[in-house]
Amino acid sequence: MALNRKLIMLASAVFLLAACENPETESPAAPAVPAPALADLPAPWNAADLANGKAVFAKCKACHTLVASEGNLVGPNLHGVFDRHPATQRRFKYSPALAGFKEEHWTPELIDHWLSNPKSFLPGNGMFFNGIGKPEDRRDVIAYLLINTRK
Repeated sequence: MALNRKLIMLASAVFLLAACENPETESPAAPAVPAPALADLPAPWNAADLANGKAVFAKCKACHTLVASEGNLVGPNLHGVFDRHPATQRRFKYSPALAGFKEEHWTPELIDHWLSNPKSFLPGNGMFFNGIGKPEDRRDVIAYLLINTRK
């Protein structure tokens, strides 16, 4: 009798945990531009250190992914970010400040300003990140994004 009860409890726990899985299966749209090589990027991004860019992006991985087949996390999936309007990633609830942001699309220069201090760049946005202080770290991570968000 006690064994049956334990089995029922175990099966219930498995079903409940399965229900907690991220239900999003829809991938971001494929980028309109193929992934460039570092040398193909415009200055100053073509002088970046991609290994450092990857290391800097490690801080971002808790909230963002770059992989097209993965869903949103705490922040939106960044795959194709340079090829879409701000605040348009499917199935992500943006802050009113970002939803009202009127830029045509994300550019490396906009992302550089954003990453320097997200709260002062766009007051009221929902990103809980103090920014990246070193300009060379921002250059490197943006070059990393320019390449890896288009793979």
